[in-house]
Amino acid sequence: MGVIINNQNTKNLGFALKGRPSIASAEKKYETTEVEGRDGSLTRFLGYDDLKFSLNFNILFQSDIKQKLREIKGVLAQASTLSFDDSPNFYYKIKQAQISETESVIKASGVFSVDFVAEPFEYQKSTLTAYTTKPINLTNQTTATALPVIKIYGTGTVVLNVNGTGITLTGLTSDITLDSELQEAYTGLTTNMNSNMNGNFPVLKIGSNTISWTGTVTKVEIDPQWRWLT
Repeated sequence: MGVIINNQNTKNLGFALKGRPSIASAEKKYETTEVEGRDGSLTRFLGYDDLKFSLNFNILFQSDIKQKLREIKGVLAQASTLSFDDSPNFYYKIKQAQISETESVIKASGVFSVDFVAEPFEYQKSTLTAYTTKPINLTNQTTATALPVIKIYGTGTVVLNVNGTGITLTGLTSDITLDSELQEAYTGLTTNMNSNMNGNFPVLKIGSNTISWTGTVTKVEIDPQWRWLT
């Protein structure tokens, strides 16, 4: 089994996975409140903790381990996605990656481990799909709600309806992108349009989802960003 970091197999970068990984499930977070006169506590689900796991690697080219370590640290410093080549269509979003051993230990053995911190989901690769007719029906077959990226091509005032909840978009001149994960509305690469949006960012619930709109719209593109509980 190989590890793919930022779409590059580590075997091609000079280090390879040692053994099979063991990645535990992300832990749930709860808020517990004791109420006088009530049996048991009140419990509220808050979400999931970051997913933390470690992977062991062998250095493949040991003629100059010190230089290879410099290169590996550079790869890990830029790590944003990680997947395994036996499940290439699923990946983790990496927040942190840190080598745990000292350089002298690694030079002696050629083996090192990396501690990863990731989002508490396993993401399924998806792409933007264009729609020109409404309503759009999307089925979320995963085990978690999805936070999509939706790009609306239109002008003037547009109301986007997701599962019966309206999001009002005003002052459109060409397009607007709603990124539910980042909680940002924008056009182009950097032009912020949060002030042009009134409503909550859309969420795709587990099961059937219906998306429609009113106003002058030529096309809607959706990347659902499906994700699974780990």
